[in-house]
Amino acid sequence: MRSSLFFFAGVCCAAASVGVSAQARGEPQLEEVRVTAQKRSEPLQLVPISLVSLDETALATIGFDDLESLRLQVPGLQLLPHPNAQSTQLVFLRGVGNADEQIIQDPSVGVYLDGVYLARSQGLNLELLDIERVEVLRGPQGTLYGRNATGGAVNFVTRLPELGEWAFRQHLGTGSRDLLRSRTGLNLPLGDTAALGVGYLVSSQQGFVRNAGSGKSHFGSRDREALRADLYWEPVPSWRLRYAYDTAESEDTPAFIDRVPLAPLAADRPSSGSPDVADLRANRVHAEGHSVHVSWSPGGVFEVRSITGYRKLVDYQNQDFHSGEFGPLPLLQTEATGIQDNWSQELQFLGGSDEWGLEHIFGIYWFKEQAERMASNYTPGTGLRRLVFGRDIENTALAVFGHVKWAPPVLDRRLEMTLGGRWSEDKRRAVLNRALENVATGTVTFNPQPSAGEQEFDNFSPSFVMSWQTHETINLYAKVVEGYKSGGFNARATSPQRFSEGFDDETLVSWELGLKSDWLDRRVRLNVALFQSDYEDIQVNVQSDPNNVLLSDVLNAGSATIDGLELDLSGLWGDNLRYDIRYAWLDAGFDRITAADGTNVADRYRFIGAPRHFLTLGLEYTLAETALGHVRLASQYLWQEAQFSSSTVNAGTYIIQAHGLWNARLTLSSPLPRGEVEVALWGKNLSDEEYYTAHFNGGAGFAVPSAIWGAPRSLGVDFSYAY
Repeated sequence: MRSSLFFFAGVCCAAASVGVSAQARGEPQLEEVRVTAQKRSEPLQLVPISLVSLDETALATIGFDDLESLRLQVPGLQLLPHPNAQSTQLVFLRGVGNADEQIIQDPSVGVYLDGVYLARSQGLNLELLDIERVEVLRGPQGTLYGRNATGGAVNFVTRLPELGEWAFRQHLGTGSRDLLRSRTGLNLPLGDTAALGVGYLVSSQQGFVRNAGSGKSHFGSRDREALRADLYWEPVPSWRLRYAYDTAESEDTPAFIDRVPLAPLAADRPSSGSPDVADLRANRVHAEGHSVHVSWSPGGVFEVRSITGYRKLVDYQNQDFHSGEFGPLPLLQTEATGIQDNWSQELQFLGGSDEWGLEHIFGIYWFKEQAERMASNYTPGTGLRRLVFGRDIENTALAVFGHVKWAPPVLDRRLEMTLGGRWSEDKRRAVLNRALENVATGTVTFNPQPSAGEQEFDNFSPSFVMSWQTHETINLYAKVVEGYKSGGFNARATSPQRFSEGFDDETLVSWELGLKSDWLDRRVRLNVALFQSDYEDIQVNVQSDPNNVLLSDVLNAGSATIDGLELDLSGLWGDNLRYDIRYAWLDAGFDRITAADGTNVADRYRFIGAPRHFLTLGLEYTLAETALGHVRLASQYLWQEAQFSSSTVNAGTYIIQAHGLWNARLTLSSPLPRGEVEVALWGKNLSDEEYYTAHFNGGAGFAVPSAIWGAPRSLGVDFSYAY
């Protein structure tokens, strides 16, 4: 941490003392990037947040279609698959996340679609349409984003329908493993004051591990469909209304779970599963949402916004663990079905005074969630199926927040101070019934009493930021912010009593120094953030039997310190070459974990999703104009160091090994009398790197090191037409 601090201080001193302009008149400059990370449109370089924003061009370069597409794209962001379902993503930022996907446990990174909270890990990996920009906010965002953003937030921002414009977009793609992808978009003007945007997508691709048994032909296959309708109405300049509906379906087969050795040993990537696999079935997910955005800004003096959201998720998931490895039967078969609804309402009041140097946002937020879930865990070796019935799962949240920025009348108002705070109240209620089924006889024995719990939590999360624009293109900031994650219950608890007790909330306080700067007449952009986070009352998953993945307890037993450095460098070299370098260093370790006997057992635990080093290198070269059109070559190298993938070492060491991926895309864009056509050749993992995306204990009753593999090399071609 000390060496990083010296490095950061050196960068800041250089920023404060070295001339910026290279007088490169007439040469291209880096474009201004605008973001809405603080609930209003602002230049990224003036926002005191360690933030990566990916626009439509960047998203096209990486072949974006869902949250998983961001894997390895943003240093500090980790996306880990859950073994039971491809559509479920476990999201970590700066080493903070949740390694489970229970609907009665909250994630630690907030994911938002146009300001509407996507509350659960299930379904996060569904297709998304009309995405204009993705913003990844690193570090706790407790003031403006509230609970469950202790690690940070991911914002998906969709394209707003355009008034008075007819537009048509068609994308067709094909590639390795029978990839077929079609995406259609329309923008239809409705008079002078309204417009309708419509998008439709179908996508399918075969998995890379063949099923040698019965049922579906491959593990990890995708079959998806999505629809979006977006109506925008601006009756007068002071009123704006937007209603959007989206729905997505997926029938993805489960990922193949391979038996592999413990680290540091590794296996070879498989191409086929066991012939003993019986009836491989797809996981089915249906998600839909409605949102209504209303904005009123009379005379431009202030603005009132309302964001109303409704989300529904219905899912079925199943997984086969190790059929054929220890005999014809699997070690474990899991099934789960669930339905989840949530409603949210947010009111925002934005305003300010140029005369007084003030800018503010105040708001009220309300959220309600209801869910039901049934899970089945069958261990053929015992002949028993454990059943968990969930009913009356209900969560409600209420919050009031404020964020005030003041530029005092000194230093030409280039010094700004921001004070924020959010008060939150959460109520959680859950009732679970448990039963044990003897598969041979069909006898079902219910627990005498259900597991039931009810808890309330409240929290105040403050923030303070001071920023100083030392030059037109140099901005320094220092801040301290707090994040809060609510408590809850654990469906895998070892007893009804442990379930009813639940677990309490956790908090994270982050101290951060940052630099946002443009150099050489805006041809080079350097952003740096140095932070230290104090993590308290951490919700630690403790397995009473380290060899049994079915039972565990969650305790507020931990405290930790996380140090880190994030660096984003972009620049133009000559007229045709752009480079992007992003790097993150992370040092995350538990200071204390208190065992039942009061002893400190922190040395037995590791942070998940926290590689020490993470690097992305990107080059984009614009070739000379040809007779056919505009040619662009984009290439990326993405690398991360090894990381732990199990929080405890009791059952062995589980590690996702260090790996690097090389991707490239060659694009030809040609103007037509009406519109533009684009053809792109692309490749992912061109060096055919073999690597895990998950490494874990997949046994039930004894330890079985298991892994999910990353995809092999894939090639393809995209055709797009836009008018």
